[in-house]
Amino acid sequence: MSAHSVYKTMFGKSIKKTSDKHSIILDAALKTFVKRGYPATKVAEIAAEAGVAEGTLYNYFQSKEDLLLALFDEKWGGIISEIRGKISRLDDPNKKLKAIFSVVVMMFKKNRQLAELFMVDIKQSSIFLNNYTINRIVEFLDLIEEVLEEGKRKGIYRRDLDTRVAKMIIFGAAQGILLSWVLSESTAVNTKTFQFSLFQAAKTLKDVFKSGLVGEKK
Repeated sequence: MSAHSVYKTMFGKSIKKTSDKHSIILDAALKTFVKRGYPATKVAEIAAEAGVAEGTLYNYFQSKEDLLLALFDEKWGGIISEIRGKISRLDDPNKKLKAIFSVVVMMFKKNRQLAELFMVDIKQSSIFLNNYTINRIVEFLDLIEEVLEEGKRKGIYRRDLDTRVAKMIIFGAAQGILLSWVLSESTAVNTKTFQFSLFQAAKTLKDVFKSGLVGEKK
């Protein structure tokens, strides 16, 4: 075996092992945050869930806050990348809006724990307001605004549409739907208010905004 092959074998495995450990710790953090709530979670509990020593965890993350920020950054980064890939193949702004909603819904359907963490703990946390991860939300909002501006340029949406306000309304409505979905399984809720299909809600949201974005036919 050549020296290059030995190097690739040794260090390739080392890099993969480091990456795996990083992912294992993040997954353990997500489970523990959801189970215990972010404020009540201790780093030692995350380490135990991950099956690593607490000292090992600190080799990857400096603090509990660092773990939460890394989770948010990684997961939302994945959502945004997938959205960009999907809408780059579409020409119709309406279909792009649908793709944005669909990707977010699919992501949270596949991992309900993410929805619980992002929709509940994060809404009451000040950690994100003064940290780099806020840029993920800005990036997501900018994606929505780009689609709205494209719709205006193509004459599909009203020319007087304030896209800065519209993107925030869309984002807020999407958050409300996801929060309702999380609350739908609460044992304390004795009402059918939150009983609806997440996919149907996303479709309805898209249809409502589509009708409001389109100008009157002359």
